[in-house]
Amino acid sequence: MRRNLRWALLSFLLISSAALAQSDAPLNPSGHVRFRVLYDFKGAEDGAFLYGGLARDPKGSLFGVTFVNGGAKGGGALFKLAREGTGYKLKVLHDFVYHPAGGCMTTPVFDGEGNLFGVCGDGIEGGEDGALWEFSHQGKFSILHVFNGVADGSEPEDAVALDDSGNIYGTTYTYGSGGSGTLWEYSRWSRTFTVLHSFSNGSDGGLLPAGPTLDSRGKLWGTTEFGPNCYYCGSGTMWSYDLASGTFSTVLDFGSTDVFGPTSRLAPDREGNFYGTGSGTTGNCGLVFELEKDNNYAPVILYSFIGPIGQSGDGCSPLGAVALDKHGHLLGTTYFGGSPNWGTVYMLSRKQSGWEETILHSFAANDGYGPDGGLVEGEGRWFGTTAFGGAVGEGVIFEISGGK
Repeated sequence: MRRNLRWALLSFLLISSAALAQSDAPLNPSGHVRFRVLYDFKGAEDGAFLYGGLARDPKGSLFGVTFVNGGAKGGGALFKLAREGTGYKLKVLHDFVYHPAGGCMTTPVFDGEGNLFGVCGDGIEGGEDGALWEFSHQGKFSILHVFNGVADGSEPEDAVALDDSGNIYGTTYTYGSGGSGTLWEYSRWSRTFTVLHSFSNGSDGGLLPAGPTLDSRGKLWGTTEFGPNCYYCGSGTMWSYDLASGTFSTVLDFGSTDVFGPTSRLAPDREGNFYGTGSGTTGNCGLVFELEKDNNYAPVILYSFIGPIGQSGDGCSPLGAVALDKHGHLLGTTYFGGSPNWGTVYMLSRKQSGWEETILHSFAANDGYGPDGGLVEGEGRWFGTTAFGGAVGEGVIFEISGGK
């Protein structure tokens, strides 16, 4: 898998160097931070290895997908974690069919009717190049579309975006007619699938690391990992797609900036700025950046991670999307770093002198390690997943909240 190769590279770099969604629930970086594991995956029917985040329904139940599981089909599990008494109980909603070429690395998304949507990568559910699926509020699982490589893309990952008309928007990492990924639309009402743009590694860039972001004006936004005009090289691009006019635009070439290789889905604020994660021209532990609307979306580096070098305990490799609270704090996770280098949950706060980082939690393996999917908020708390670690090493679901 593409991401497994990236993790291997990040591990090597660490060893050698270390020898928006908008939310109403802020964490208080100066108060007491509470962390607890809600569920330890056992690698049985419940599954193992979470490479995506969670969706939360109005009742407080959490939904997600594991990469593999020990059930009859073996291809991972769509699950629901619901409150029961003072704790939580997990229920498997669907077993995905195993395929050695891929799995599900998705953060599921709810629509207004309580239907849940997500994507799976190569080979899952009979789709050699991936599939788009729905789990309805009535409890029915359906495959909406099977991807077909050169025709419409391969390796859909991360999250889809939904509009109020029932349309679903997403990306594939690679293939399509241009060979370098696609931006697509699926209409639930007409049951039609449309490729909106095929990336060709021309001026548009290529290879899409995350799903699209839909703004309030009917524009889709996202990034490419490489390009422009350079296959598996270059610094990547920022792009937009106007749904009303059907116009695709390359907004930014990261090659002219100090940011390269954006990795996460873009998070918007109320002013139309975007926040994301990627790599920088100095160091190898990643950074958080802002794309400023009033400055032609020129990136501003808000914070550069330095990793667990010496006694710093800083994070490294911010792969998941950041989230914003109503006070303008940015919250996210790093896959590595912290003390002792199993990953972190961090907060960035705007100060007069710039942005200040607070490590809210450093994972210690027995409570998870390798958080990758970002955070989701509910009732003053934030929820996330780890790919590995926990009591039996198969990943966890965690909760973190801040004292007042």
